[in-house]
Amino acid sequence: MLNEIIKGISVALNTAFGDAHEIYENDVEQGLEPGSFFVNVLQPDLAPLLGGRGLKTNPFVIQYFPATGKIRSECYTVADTMLDCLQFITLPNGDILHGTRMRYEVQDDVLQFYVNYNHTRLTTPDETMMETLELETGTQKG
Repeated sequence: MLNEIIKGISVALNTAFGDAHEIYENDVEQGLEPGSFFVNVLQPDLAPLLGGRGLKTNPFVIQYFPATGKIRSECYTVADTMLDCLQFITLPNGDILHGTRMRYEVQDDVLQFYVNYNHTRLTTPDETMMETLELETGTQKG
């Protein structure tokens, strides 16, 4: 599911910013090009819910490496656009996820944009079901 969410984020960023910005989803061996995005998963979590369900929390950080000399101005403009384009993402299977806890900051001249894409998932219980049941019926007193 994480790979599908990353693809949904990449499509949303590409739709908002176009092909001029490179979007990296995996580790980059060399330095990133200015004007590019890097999508990274932080620490996914699964919290149990009632009825064999679980709440899957998927926090992401999307880093933007500015291309111009006006670093903070460019980062703030990109962050405002990201707030809009990442509010809802569409997964490859057509499901739509809502982005929560969106926030951003500029650290070391790089935009750090944080967003969570949470969803409920059904967990399978490890219960052994009864296979056969024998039952005797009759009447009392005769």
